[in-house]
Parts: sequence; C-alpha cells; structure tokens
Amino acid sequence: MKIAILGGGITGTTCAHRLSLQGHSVVLVEKGRGVGGRMSTRRMGGARIDHGAQFLTVRDQRMKEYILKWKQSEVIMAWYDRIPDREDLPVGTRYRGTQGMNSPVKCLAESLAVEKQFFVESIERKDQWFIRERAGLGRNLRADHVVVTFPVPQVLELFQRSCFSLDPQTMQKLRAVRYTRCLALLGLLEGSSALENPGTLTHPVPEVDWISDNMTKGISEQPACTVHASSCYSEKFWDAPDEERIPLMIKVAEEYLNSRITQWSSHRWGFAKPLVTFGDSHFHSLEEGVSLAGDGFGGERIENAFLSGWEVAESILSSVGQNLNR
Repeated sequence: MKIAILGGGITGTTCAHRLSLQGHSVVLVEKGRGVGGRMSTRRMGGARIDHGAQFLTVRDQRMKEYILKWKQSEVIMAWYDRIPDREDLPVGTRYRGTQGMNSPVKCLAESLAVEKQFFVESIERKDQWFIRERAGLGRNLRADHVVVTFPVPQVLELFQRSCFSLDPQTMQKLRAVRYTRCLALLGLLEGSSALENPGTLTHPVPEVDWISDNMTKGISEQPACTVHASSCYSEKFWDAPDEERIPLMIKVAEEYLNSRITQWSSHRWGFAKPLVTFGDSHFHSLEEGVSLAGDGFGGERIENAFLSGWEVAESILSSVGQNLNR
C-alpha cells in the first residue's frame, strides 16, 4: 500500500519507519528544510543549538529497543540523570542526540523517501488521496492512505482547507485539544558560561523555564545558549515585537550564564506541550483512509509521541491485514 505521512517529527518518522519495514511504499512529507519537528537543532554562527525539546526519557520496552540501537550506533548518548541540589526533579536518565536532538529523527528517516519544504495545501480523496502543495514546486502526491501528524489545530486547518471532516464525535475531540506556547531564545555567547555539567538550569525565575549551554551539553563547539520562556510569559508577550519580549530573557540568561550574548535569534513554539490531549494514542480509520497521531494524542513526552507513531503504524498494519484476509 502507498502511504503518505504528513509531518517529519518523531511521530511521523517512527510511523514511516515501522510501515516501511513491512514493505509498504511510504513517503514522508515535511514543510521544513529537514526532519525533526520539535526535536529541532539549528546551526547559528558556527554553533549547534537545540531550541525545541532538550532531551528524551524512556520507560516503554518498545522505546528501549530503539534507545539501545541508537546508543550502539552513537546516535544518542546519556546526558544526565539528576541535577545537584534539585531533589524536586525526577531521577532518571535523560538522553540527548550526539549531534543534537534531531539525531534520532534523522536516523529514522535515513532510508525513507522524504519530500522536504512541502507545505500541504489540501488533501482530496477520490480513488486515491491527492496531496497538493501550496506554492513551492507545485508538487502533487498520491497515496492510498494518509497519516497526519501535525499539531491538532493544524490538522483542523488542513481539514477546513480540504473541505474534509470526520465523524462528529471525533471532530469534537479534536477541537478540544489544547497546547501551551513557548518563546525560545537562541544565543551565541561571548565565552564559556558559568554552568557546570550537565549545562542546564530549570526555572531560575518565574518568567523562564529553561536555560542551557549547548557547548557544556556537548553538541556545540562554540558556547551558545537556549532559553525557554514560561508559558505565562510566552502567552503575555506572544504577539509583542522582539524588542519588548526578548530583553528580559537575555538579562536572565546573561545573569545566570555569566556570559554576554553577542548574537541572538528568537523562535515561537505555538504548540509546545499538549495540555488537553485527544484521549487516545491515535485515530485510525481504514474506511476513511486516514489516520491521525502526534503529541496531541500520545502526550507531551518524546516517548509518548514516538509511541503514538508506533501504535498508529500497528493499527494500519492490522487493518490492512484483516482487509486482505476477508
């Protein structure tokens, strides 16, 4: 079966990887220049900066099997299991990508057909699905089944553009999904920071949730920082210009890093963490020819998004097998 998977984050690449192992023809469609989603790593002035999710943890055996393979092939490595003097934080190994947090996603996508910088304008089902690109190269794809792993509000926008809808109960559950927002600051530092290993600081002030030094973390050859604002601060200043929202983040970062930020860039994560999820790890309908998955279904942890991709792939494989046996 020919399957198009929309969204190149951990959910989409996991689903695509599982389906391709079973012999299905899979194409991964990603609007950005590379895969990763919120496990994003950016190059800036010679530095490598994780500006989305900062680490992943594992509990489920299915994820543990991939963790083992990724460790053996040096795709990931253990980062830290606890922060001194922070008994309030859970103890457990946090893993990071060896070349940044997008390393595991890039590994999953290595053997896949990937259409990059492809913004999906609409999907239309006739005898097959037609996936149309907005502007860009004017690409059009065909598939027997579509898996959408976008943040749920973007799924709803795609449905609206496509004049497509699912049953009323499912649509109601989709409309109930909610996310937090997060303003991110990416900065180059004048020199090494004051942060000792593992190079991270959580909730130093109410306005900031996270500060890390990507060189101390081990992914950048040059000192560079990531700063995530709290959800309250992000909401308050979401539509404000950078000159209003960024100075406080810079001030806090420079104070705790004890190093001046010489160059910076900002990013807005509009769907940082799901507050209200769909209630199931995924949605699947063989009759409609569509499946939905992602952190808006599985939950905020990277592992939950991974398992959402795994389980939607299993649902597709199971229903296709049952259909063939009828």
